[in-house]
Amino acid sequence: MYFYELLKKNRHLLNETENAILDDLLDHSASIKELVIRKVAANHFTAPNTIVRLCQKLGFKGFTDFKESLYHAVQEKENFVEVTSLDEQIIKTKQLINDGTIETIITKMHKADKILFFAVGLSRFPAEELSERLKILGKNSQTFVDPHVMKHNAQLLTNKDLAIAISNSGNTDNILSAATIASVSGAETISITGFSTNPLSKITTYQLYGYTSKLKVDGIDTADRFSIHYLINLLFTEYLKKYHTI
Repeated sequence: MYFYELLKKNRHLLNETENAILDDLLDHSASIKELVIRKVAANHFTAPNTIVRLCQKLGFKGFTDFKESLYHAVQEKENFVEVTSLDEQIIKTKQLINDGTIETIITKMHKADKILFFAVGLSRFPAEELSERLKILGKNSQTFVDPHVMKHNAQLLTNKDLAIAISNSGNTDNILSAATIASVSGAETISITGFSTNPLSKITTYQLYGYTSKLKVDGIDTADRFSIHYLINLLFTEYLKKYHTI
């Protein structure tokens, strides 16, 4: 949990080269204890000090601390029996969750006069699920099919409202535009994205990350939103616990 929490908190501090090195290290997590800093540096045509600075930017003392933390995170995952790709998504998503952030978000949801959900494509389904469940509790919530209508309604938000933007990649133009408009209008904004350094998470007030798959068929996004469904269900469950008698 410690390892992924630091990555979530500090990965945005890395530059493009450092992100590429980090991705390579994560790809070799199974053999992380055997990796030697000079070899890693040589593979990326850089100096060992670059690797050390990368680790320190993320919040680790150095490369050794990074390796140990990643190793323990891998061991924690392997303690689960019969881990499938979906199991792995949930395990890693749970490691990314900050309880304080969840508490803050459900408080914002409760106090908001209006909650708008910005999502398109397959990400619209978890957005619609949470929106409809909140309506049952009497909340004024809404999702949109037309991106133009979405952005128009974002302009009507005030500082008493909340916008929740959901995007697997965090790079969807229409969602980025709507979230930006909502922020300018004074509303607080929340992003739910895949775990990556992405534009959407950078412009929102609060962020939630899920480990998601990447899958395209004929150039069309067909990746599941399993971890995003997990996060929106967590938000609803915690909301019920705090503000409603079940």
